[in-house]
Amino acid sequence: MKKITGRQQEIVEAALAIISDRGLEALTIKSIAARVGFSDAAVYRHFRSKAQILSTIIDLFARDSARLLREIHGCSCAELEKMRLFFLDRCRVFSADRVLATVMFAENLFQNDPLLAAKVRQVLQGHRRLLLETLRGGQRKKTIRALPAEHLFTMVMGSLRLLVLQWRIGGYGFDLMRGGEKLWLSVETVIKNPNGE
Repeated sequence: MKKITGRQQEIVEAALAIISDRGLEALTIKSIAARVGFSDAAVYRHFRSKAQILSTIIDLFARDSARLLREIHGCSCAELEKMRLFFLDRCRVFSADRVLATVMFAENLFQNDPLLAAKVRQVLQGHRRLLLETLRGGQRKKTIRALPAEHLFTMVMGSLRLLVLQWRIGGYGFDLMRGGEKLWLSVETVIKNPNGE
């Protein structure tokens, strides 16, 4: 992803603020233009469409997420610790940026836009590849249960996704980080090999 300009950043921040204040349905080029004090045409000079703005938001998330995954994957800690770090970091990121959680989990938004759907799938595939590699590494060392790694991945990511969904539909009424820490203890109990090293 190429570096975004200052004006593009301003537009992205306005889009995120609109989503935060009024929901994804309220996000239009007209509402963005009003928020930043531009004309609609000025917004279109920086982004071709609302979809391109959302695509940029996804790209920014993907870039930061990929950097973190590389750091975790490269650390010398045990595989279970790597999984914990990833799980809790996602809780931290979404807790700090509720709008990002809304955009990344807005299936209805992406159903009608194949390009955005493909972009979100690409982000998830990157997570999947590195996490499967981590899970398989733990299985080779006998610290993670010898169940299909795909199933373990689904347990980890499914648990995280459901936790974030409960947090969102519950009006952010609980501490996502604290909830994530508690949930991780249960997830770890399920995936950890009790007879491992």
